[in-house]
Amino acid sequence: MTLHIAAEIVGTGSYLPETSVDNYTLYENRELRAAFDVERARSSLHAVDDPAALSDAEVFDCWTKQMTGIHARRVLDRATGMTTEDMAAEASLRALEAAGMEARDLDLLYVASLTCADEVPNAACTVADRIGAPELGGYLLNAACAGFVSGLASGWAAIAAGMAESVLVASADTLTRYVSPSDTRTAVLFGDGAGAVVLRRTGTERGVLGPPVMFGQFDRTALHMVGQGWETDEEPVAKLHMVGGPRILRNAITAMARAGGDALSLAGLAWADVDLVVPHQANARITAGLAKHLGLGTGQVVHNIRDYGNMSASSVAVTLDEIVRGRHGEIPDPATTVLTAIGGGYTVAAAVVRV
Repeated sequence: MTLHIAAEIVGTGSYLPETSVDNYTLYENRELRAAFDVERARSSLHAVDDPAALSDAEVFDCWTKQMTGIHARRVLDRATGMTTEDMAAEASLRALEAAGMEARDLDLLYVASLTCADEVPNAACTVADRIGAPELGGYLLNAACAGFVSGLASGWAAIAAGMAESVLVASADTLTRYVSPSDTRTAVLFGDGAGAVVLRRTGTERGVLGPPVMFGQFDRTALHMVGQGWETDEEPVAKLHMVGGPRILRNAITAMARAGGDALSLAGLAWADVDLVVPHQANARITAGLAKHLGLGTGQVVHNIRDYGNMSASSVAVTLDEIVRGRHGEIPDPATTVLTAIGGGYTVAAAVVRV
C-alpha cells in the first residue's frame, strides 16, 4: 500500500506551569487528609518492606505511586493570573518558533480543551489573538483526554481536503481546578499543561501516515464532568467524577490498542513497523499494561506521567514535543510513532506519524 503523506509535523511546543506539587505537598491539604483512609491504604501497599513504620504522609506517597505512578504534578498557580488559553498560546508560540513560522502563516487553528476560562469567546479565538493572529479561523473541540489526537485528525483532514496549507493544533487543560480534594481517587491524578504542533502540507516522507482514527464508547459513569451552569446551591457537586477500577483500566488498554492498530492498518503498517508509541498518560498501570498487551520492547511506549500527572488532552502533545526535542533519548530518524488516546465519555483517537 502506498502511503499518502498529506501533512507533516513541522514544529512542536509545550508549556508546563512552574509549580510542581509532589505527593507530600498534596497531602498537606486538610480536606484530602480527612478523606484519605490511611490504614486501608497502608494495608494495600505491596512494595514496602514495613508499611507499619511509615508516617501517614509516607503512606499517601507510596499509595499514590503504587496506584498511579505519579510522584508529582504541575499546577497552574492562581497567583500567575494565567488561564488555560494562555498556556495553549505559550505552547503554540513555541511550536511556531520550532517550525520557523509566524502566526500570520497559518490558515486554521484547532484547540482541544475542556477547562477553558471562557466559554465565549471560545479558546480558538482567544489563542489566535494571544499569538498575534486575531483573524485566524478555527474552533474549540472537547474530546476529553483524546482531544489533541482528535484535533490532529481535524488538522490532517483540513490539509488533505485542500482547505488549508498550514494548521496549528493546540491543547491545554487545568484539571487541578476541577477536582475535589475529598475525592482522593481523582485529586492525585491530574496535572496542568499544554502542547501544540504545526501541520503543513508537504511531500516528504515525514508526517501523518494515512487517515487518523476516531471512535466512541458512550459511558457517562466512568468519568464525567458536570457543566458549571447545571450546579445548584442546594445540591453542590464536585465538577469531575471518576470511578476508576480494573474494568476502566482494561478498557483503556484495549481501546487504545484497537485504535492504534486501526490507524496502522489504514497507513499500510503493522505494530512490527512501529518505533514508538505515545499513549495518553492516564495512569502508569495503563501505559505499562498497553506495552505488555502489544508485546513491545522496553522504551517503545513512552511514559512521562511520573512528574506531570494526567494532563488530559495535553498528555500526548507534551510527550510528543519532548520526544522531538530529545528529552526521552535518541530515537530513529525518522521514527514511526503511534499516538493513541482514550478520554472520558468515552472518546478514542489514534494517528500514525513519522517524526
